[in-house]
Amino acid sequence: MVERGDFIVSYTLKKFYQKRLAQEKGAIFKDWGGKLRIALAYPNTYYIGMSNLGFQTVYALLNQNQNVVCERVFLPDDEEENLLRKYHSPLLSYESQKPIKEFDLLLFSISFENDYLNVLKIISLSGLPLLSQERKIPLVAAGGIAIWLNPEPLADFIDFFLIGEAEIIIEEFIKSYLKYIGEEKNKFLYKLAQSVAGIYVPSGYEVAYKADGTIKKFLPKKEFPFPIIKKRMSKLNGNPAHTQILTQETEFSKMFLIEIERGCFYGCRFCAAGYLYRPPRMWSLGKICQIIQKGLKFTSKIGLIGAAINDYPHLEALLKFILEKEAHFSVSSLRLDKLKPYLLEALRKSHHKTITLAPEAGTQRLRNVINKNFTEENILEAAIFIAKYGFINLKLYFIIGLPTEKQEDLEGIFTLIKKIKKTMLDIKNGRFYPHIHLSIASFVPKPFTPFQWHPMETIQNLKQKIRWLKNVFKHEKGVSIAFDFPKWAYTQALLSRGDRRVGNILFLALKKDWTTAFKQSPLNPDFFVYRDRDKNEIFPWEIINHGLKKDFLYEEYKKALSNKSSPPCPGKNCHICGVCIKH
Repeated sequence: MVERGDFIVSYTLKKFYQKRLAQEKGAIFKDWGGKLRIALAYPNTYYIGMSNLGFQTVYALLNQNQNVVCERVFLPDDEEENLLRKYHSPLLSYESQKPIKEFDLLLFSISFENDYLNVLKIISLSGLPLLSQERKIPLVAAGGIAIWLNPEPLADFIDFFLIGEAEIIIEEFIKSYLKYIGEEKNKFLYKLAQSVAGIYVPSGYEVAYKADGTIKKFLPKKEFPFPIIKKRMSKLNGNPAHTQILTQETEFSKMFLIEIERGCFYGCRFCAAGYLYRPPRMWSLGKICQIIQKGLKFTSKIGLIGAAINDYPHLEALLKFILEKEAHFSVSSLRLDKLKPYLLEALRKSHHKTITLAPEAGTQRLRNVINKNFTEENILEAAIFIAKYGFINLKLYFIIGLPTEKQEDLEGIFTLIKKIKKTMLDIKNGRFYPHIHLSIASFVPKPFTPFQWHPMETIQNLKQKIRWLKNVFKHEKGVSIAFDFPKWAYTQALLSRGDRRVGNILFLALKKDWTTAFKQSPLNPDFFVYRDRDKNEIFPWEIINHGLKKDFLYEEYKKALSNKSSPPCPGKNCHICGVCIKH
């Protein structure tokens, strides 16, 4: 046994962590002496967390500071949880296997709302009180895109949130943290919020509600800032986000990931990233190649990350650079109306087996509603290109339950798939049979999008639509289909759109389960999920300001309900959405 203060760590438990560390390349180990100790937590398992580029980027940025030691923490998988229970151990960090209680700060990086419950699990497994008001040290903080959208369901559990891009907020945050670290907790949080733009301390605000349950107004205490302005880089400076630690135990085993762009021009009305990252920004080709060169020392597999990879203006030169290094590449997403011969040829040389595209809807009317600005002709032209270059596996994303969706829109998915399959067969004169995999998700209305006013489709209706699609495709040769679970989409919608009162439902779900929590909660979750919003309703997430004009989003919503599309974001010299005025 190894002693840690008044706690003893089992050698078996240490061996578990050390085995995983031995499979990694790039982990950072620091002496703790005189440093700010940060436990960086991803609220899911090691396999999922280590696949997250944002998490790895924050880990590297924190450890770049000589006054900080940052170690990783994850939601235990089954093996780890069994060991923790067997040895009556609290949750430990990976690098030094120390209890979270020995750190100064437990910092969560949160990408998905459905991981909010895991945040509570990690706090509990660490042996810390769940509620912010009952804790002293370590402080508990959170950042990440899910937090930028709506942090309010976690307001009672988190001491402060970081609202901003890590590259620009972390340095200033650490500087102020070290300056005020000796202060009493409430004074410390107040001074932190005053000195760092983008710091949101939920205990510094009260929320007043109307008789109908909607928000009347936010009430900042003392001089806490309102609203919280998200910190963002006007230009992408420094190094692109890239893999810091390579390990086989991730979704992208032995692949070096690098971000080449941030944001999207097209403004799909269901997509939060297309609005939160406005205007789109591109990393310089020189910086990307420089970082890739370093990554090639460890692996020959490069993963290019971005909202729409074929929007990157120097993509052809980048792919040529990778292939000349005798490396292979993979892409996160492709815009189907921008497929080029050089791109498909490069994908073929990299031994790609599957091309992934996102039509999202089966009819032109519904694509106009969601502002997916391409036509059926574009989709079939993409199918021709893909078949000509010999790709036989095609993965297509669709969404059901979209605003104004009708039965003919579901039928349109089936019709479109048959046309795509026939097009690919005709190009190859039957020399191969394509396999088309459909991934179908339930629509979840998101904050800071035009659909933030719209209710989610009911679980019952979504299940009926799933049954219809399963039935119509069951005899269709060469087509497979997978669906998400509407009940989890419902939970995501609740956490996406709920206010801080939803924290009580989270607490019940931790103690029991989601079904019991929904039944026992005095607050009806349907109020947040299924209710149509008034134009002027104050939303829980409006405590944050991304620079987007609410009137702009509502005009986009009205266009959607009228089946009208909008042009892409020009990227500069535009005042339509409001972001470029702000920045």
